[in-house]
Amino acid sequence: MAIERVYGRRQLELARPCLRSLDDRQFYARFHYQRAVSTLKRYVRVHLGDKDFFPIAFGVDEPEWNRFNVMLRKVAADLTACIQSLHAMPDILASAVYYSLALDRTIKPEKGRFVNHAFLTASISKIEDLKTVNSGLRAATRGAMYKHLAALANQSKHYSIVFPALNSDLTGERSERYMLVFPHFVARGATHPQVYASEFLPPIYAQISKSVLETGHAIHACLENAA
Repeated sequence: MAIERVYGRRQLELARPCLRSLDDRQFYARFHYQRAVSTLKRYVRVHLGDKDFFPIAFGVDEPEWNRFNVMLRKVAADLTACIQSLHAMPDILASAVYYSLALDRTIKPEKGRFVNHAFLTASISKIEDLKTVNSGLRAATRGAMYKHLAALANQSKHYSIVFPALNSDLTGERSERYMLVFPHFVARGATHPQVYASEFLPPIYAQISKSVLETGHAIHACLENAA
């Protein structure tokens, strides 16, 4: 492997867990999202069909409301896990860069803190040879969608889970009658709008995954140049 060839076996052993965790976190995010979608589809097919949803949603039909509530909590567990895995990936990617390129030998976080995305992008911002690496890293956290992801993850981690709801289309114009939605919430003085899970999580997954791929190519190029 290129890391071992350039920096030795010990460096490869430092980098390997981060590289493995990137793959694992991508898998976890896909797994939890797909399971949430499957859970909802199965519930709609088996228990809703053409029924009037509102007596269930408002607890008029108590047994069905209990069933609905259990289903929604399972969905919330998977969507929250998906969000946490996605939010972890930029920091893990930064650690993968840090150890793959042996930056731990020259760049040290203060007070023994963990390497994270913000620390590393700032630390290598003026290193010309790492310009492409830094560009790939920064792409992971760029844009309004990532800011919303970070707000969801941090709100769930530090204060309260942003619990998804089931939105029912009454117009008949939407291709999907039932869609999962994260309601609007306020975090650190900022208001975050509601978003549909299917319109939010797949695009941010694609953005972060593309960043991982581009950064991986940049790491490989650096290793080839150093060999």
